[in-house]
Amino acid sequence: MAEEWPWLKDRPVFTTHGEKHGNVTRVPHGASLEPLGPAFVLLVAALAVSTGLAVAGIGLVVAGFSDGLGPVSWWWLALGGPAAGLAVFFLAGVYIRGMELIMRERPRALVLLTGLFGGVALGLAALAAWWTWRASDLRLAPELIAYDGWNRGQVANATVFTTGALAVAAAGALVAPFAVRGVRRARRDAARILRLRETGVRRMGIVAALPDPKGWDQGGDVPIRYQDDTGERTIPVRVNTWAHQIPVPGTPVVVFTDGTGDLLVELDPDHPLEYHPDNRPYESDSSGGGT
Repeated sequence: MAEEWPWLKDRPVFTTHGEKHGNVTRVPHGASLEPLGPAFVLLVAALAVSTGLAVAGIGLVVAGFSDGLGPVSWWWLALGGPAAGLAVFFLAGVYIRGMELIMRERPRALVLLTGLFGGVALGLAALAAWWTWRASDLRLAPELIAYDGWNRGQVANATVFTTGALAVAAAGALVAPFAVRGVRRARRDAARILRLRETGVRRMGIVAALPDPKGWDQGGDVPIRYQDDTGERTIPVRVNTWAHQIPVPGTPVVVFTDGTGDLLVELDPDHPLEYHPDNRPYESDSSGGGT
């Protein structure tokens, strides 16, 4: 990576197919689309396993005290504490590496959610197994074996944690296909952007007007005016930005086109960027935009 992580530079991004919010593909200049190999899959798996161990370790401390094991239950923190630290480490790794490989916030978030769901399901399953063991170990309370329901509490806890593990696993199974599909779409769009930058016809243009405050939703449509072989053209594109970072009319942009009619609009990196000074109409709009 560069001295400053390029995705920290939150600049306006233009989209030509209506993408907005977390579905905006952000490809910094100088970035390349690296292969999405097994290393990233292992990173997500490590997030899931470490999260599961953290949930199990911390949960077993609580479970041990609730089942009368006393201070010996604190020993489970030897598992839960380091696992929680590792989970935070791997969470940061998926967050950073995911943006470099996916370049879209929403599918990256779904990947993170899939890993966390998987980890929580593993941890709850471990707790369910522990309570099942407590409910079936005849040595725990031999004086109570003659009474029906001596292990009713342990059985109930095992049932609760088993149900919870299955529910969270089902949620993860539902999210995972959306994450995979989102990653594929994001990488296709990133490849399209890189292709247009490299092989597209480069034309200079400007932002012709401000977006309409009435339709503001963390961005809005703006007209882009540029010259091509047939003369002057004006096309509407969406600018995705915050209310305090709206480019003023006349802001230079670069328009990349190819023979298929595909189009890419980007800010001209060779010119300083000036933002519109009055963002109040966009901040106060009730449509959900603003800062």
